[in-house]
Amino acid sequence: MLHRAASGLLIATLAFAALADPQVAIDVQRKGDAFEVDATLFAPVPLDVAWDVLTDFENMEKFVPNVSASRIVARDGNRLTIEQSGRARYGPLSFAFDSQRLVELTPRTQIRSTQVKGNMRRMSSVTTFVPVDGGTRLRYEVDVVPGALFPALLTERFMEHEIEEQFGAIVREMARRSGAKAALRLSD
Repeated sequence: MLHRAASGLLIATLAFAALADPQVAIDVQRKGDAFEVDATLFAPVPLDVAWDVLTDFENMEKFVPNVSASRIVARDGNRLTIEQSGRARYGPLSFAFDSQRLVELTPRTQIRSTQVKGNMRRMSSVTTFVPVDGGTRLRYEVDVVPGALFPALLTERFMEHEIEEQFGAIVREMARRSGAKAALRLSD
């Protein structure tokens, strides 16, 4: 039993080490006032762990560095209304954000989100989950038009930085939870 627990800890440690700097392929295109982002990354965790972390809206402020508050304010089956606030930072640039989003869940396959209130003029995103050998591939597509206060601050690099930072933290949380589950299974 000790050998299995040690093996689980080793697996969790290796997974976490691999995620210390997760590889995220990000393409950011500026189209007038809008930014279109297409990001793909691999999380070496089972799909259920990836899904559980990305839908843990009530606890996101605990593991996403730029989120200071996150809560579900309404639920109707697989349709949620989420409120989030925080502060995005990149070098000397910083701005507070608030959003209320309608989130539609297609369990273990897709998260579709549309801002209904907030300080962006428009924001919509789709996150797709695909199980692959050794983990889960995530694709994140977002279309955002900054609000009146932000156009001078937002650049393609700023957007890339925010996505790298957010998804890096999210994938590290996935690894932490996956390692905890693996250790528990091995100790049984």
